[in-house]
Amino acid sequence: MATQTSVPNEKLSVWYFAVRYSILRTEQAIRYSQELDLSTSYDELQLEQLRDLEQFLKMSWDVWMDDMGAILLNPAEVLK
Repeated sequence: MATQTSVPNEKLSVWYFAVRYSILRTEQAIRYSQELDLSTSYDELQLEQLRDLEQFLKMSWDVWMDDMGAILLNPAEVLK
């Protein structure tokens, strides 16, 4: 059983911003539904999932950038 999923690092920023935009739109939809006195339970569940995904992408981005920084600061380490 695989416990780790490979993520193409070059797509992290695109995915992060897509998820971030989705979060903003979902928050906006929740506010609008509340103004109309409609249920927001489904949107709130989706918002929670989007925030989890945003956190995962941000953490993956941070690790990738740390690795890139290490390569740039210590290029000799890469050649070993």
